[in-house]
Amino acid sequence: MGGAVGRGSPVFSGVFGHGRLRRFDTPDDVIAVLDAGDDVASETVALVKDAGATFLAPIEADLAGILCRSGDVESHLAIISRDFQIPCLMGVTFDGDEPVDGAAVTIDTDAGTISVDGGHRADG
Repeated sequence: MGGAVGRGSPVFSGVFGHGRLRRFDTPDDVIAVLDAGDDVASETVALVKDAGATFLAPIEADLAGILCRSGDVESHLAIISRDFQIPCLMGVTFDGDEPVDGAAVTIDTDAGTISVDGGHRADG
């Protein structure tokens, strides 16, 4: 596992999330995962911009993790993530460019960090 490439506020601690990063900007992105089959969501760490991303609801309980660029631990997305025990960081910032879609990432809820396994970042 590489070093931390980003940080955020953990929704709860004591878990790691591992999966392939995928950006979700619209409900169509969720529909694409639903169309792809049952295993896709369980291998996905969702990256969303808005803490009110309620369009994740159809797949949220199956996700390997959630990274949200806005909000805090009291946001709706954080509360739902805590209920489902999905590793989640809120208010995420990256040290440089975001990892590319499909990069293998790890969420460490104790440290509040995101690491890229194998170093697949948009900047190199």
